[in-house]
Amino acid sequence: MVQKFINKFLIASVLLSSIVGVTGVIYSISTLNIEKDNCYATLLSATDEACSKIESNFKNDKASLRMLAKVIGQSEDLESNEVNNQMGTYAVNNYITNIAILNSDNKILQSRHANVENNVISYEEEIAKGEHISNLQLSTFLKDKYVLRNYVPIGGRGSTRGLLFTELDVDALVKAWSPSIYEGQTAFCIADRNTEEIVVNGWNQNYHTLSDIQNEEIVTGIKTKEEGYSEITLNNEDYFITYKPMNIENWDIIIIVKSHIVLAPAMKINTNLRNFLLSCMGIFIVYLIWIMRCNLVAIKEAKENANKDALTGLLNRNSYEEYCSNYCSENVCCIYIDVNGLHEINNEKGHMAGDTMLKFVADTLKESFKGEKIFRIGGDEFLIFSQEENTILNSIMETVNSAITACNYHISYGLAEGADLKTVIKQAEVLMYAMKKEYYEKLGKEVRNKLDVAN
Repeated sequence: MVQKFINKFLIASVLLSSIVGVTGVIYSISTLNIEKDNCYATLLSATDEACSKIESNFKNDKASLRMLAKVIGQSEDLESNEVNNQMGTYAVNNYITNIAILNSDNKILQSRHANVENNVISYEEEIAKGEHISNLQLSTFLKDKYVLRNYVPIGGRGSTRGLLFTELDVDALVKAWSPSIYEGQTAFCIADRNTEEIVVNGWNQNYHTLSDIQNEEIVTGIKTKEEGYSEITLNNEDYFITYKPMNIENWDIIIIVKSHIVLAPAMKINTNLRNFLLSCMGIFIVYLIWIMRCNLVAIKEAKENANKDALTGLLNRNSYEEYCSNYCSENVCCIYIDVNGLHEINNEKGHMAGDTMLKFVADTLKESFKGEKIFRIGGDEFLIFSQEENTILNSIMETVNSAITACNYHISYGLAEGADLKTVIKQAEVLMYAMKKEYYEKLGKEVRNKLDVAN
């Protein structure tokens, strides 16, 4: 009767938990989907706004350059003080860091006569493109920095005589044009759909081309001048991305936000809901946890008893064999240890004395090899696996041997290193037996010497 009631209670608990859980999951998914839809609308709006703002800035800069180029084109000499003063009137701001002329001799003429050597840009290549905005080029004004250049041809006197250009600091552009949505935690990029180069990067400096994003849908959408929205995963992190063609060169603007930022409000609601549901199910959960805990504790105790040596507290033969069967080929050091004289102590002083010796040896090994795998694989045999260097392990074993010898106990050991576990164990065992043989030979010689003295 009691068992029947318990069974019914468990079934009711499971059913109630399932109903509440499924309801909670459905509500959570709905909340997340609503937040994603809101994100889509927000990102599209921010993309339109940023695109309009950037296009307006470039348009104004281009108009100012055209006017200045027209004025400069009336001068006879592009290197004159008059031209230099005219360039000095141009409004250099936070992101337009320099204005200069690239003449037909491939020479860069900067305002205030601060002319520089030009081994960066080619007049012939740039003039062939006419009025344009470049992709990333090395600055002639800011050391080791890449900039965008806004080029306008300088006409007048019947021919094109040079290119007037401004240098735009990409980092300053990122700060000036980054969207303010989601408390400024969004990023944006501008990419050239023809070359796939990311010309303005306010997102991840490891991405230099669209291919680095590793999302074919986005790359294809940008290259075909589509406007789009996508959810992607990069380096185990989820993002929402919108992209849109710009009326500047062959550029697309891309706005990116991490999904956890977008979904934070929904996650907060879901967290509160989850906490409420958990509190309602508390009695049932506590009961089920108690049952599971009892079973887990019993299993854990049984497993620990099965894998630990009762006398020394070290890992036992079962653990040793499990370790060997799960071993992956990697370099490892093995120390094979045998306690000398256990049989004699058991016979002369009793098994308690032998147990005391084994426990002392085990405690010394545990103290000296903290964090390492130490096994008692036989009555008087211990084995250690370590990733430490041979020289360090030899030094530790010398200290261990001295501590054990000081208590009038003795051990023999062998140390070997390699990638093949069976071979390493065998080599260590052979070295241990060699040391053991040497110990007993020395012991026999000492006994014979004592007998000779007595006689």
